[in-house]
Amino acid sequence: MELSSDTRNVLDYLESASEQGLRKRNDLGVLFELAAERGAHDEMNDLLFHGTHMFNLFHTLRRASNTGEGYDTLEREFSESVERLRDLVAGALVDANADHVERFEVTYYAMTQGSLRNLIDLAHDLSLAKRVQNDEKHQSGNR
Repeated sequence: MELSSDTRNVLDYLESASEQGLRKRNDLGVLFELAAERGAHDEMNDLLFHGTHMFNLFHTLRRASNTGEGYDTLEREFSESVERLRDLVAGALVDANADHVERFEVTYYAMTQGSLRNLIDLAHDLSLAKRVQNDEKHQSGNR
């Protein structure tokens, strides 16, 4: 999929807003492009929100002791957030061509550690986009 100049500009801006950069730049671009083509702003906001939620849970889970109180609940919540994000990504791909759908299936839906790691990387990028979105919203409110 050829990304529009608007989408490429957004990705460049996000890249510059992060010291670490984007981990799944092309896939994030595809999601942005598909949402923009359909005018699916609420859907994209759901992806940003739930990607951020999953990424935050991942980091909390990594820091938590697996013998600590509430670890099982945290683990269950993380698993639910993984499935929710996968569902949202699948919904965003409703108008994608077959090649993109297949690539996303292989990359994010296989029941492997690699697919989970890829989804965490995508969640990182969604989280970064959400943070930039919130920063811009707060800065424009202070003008």
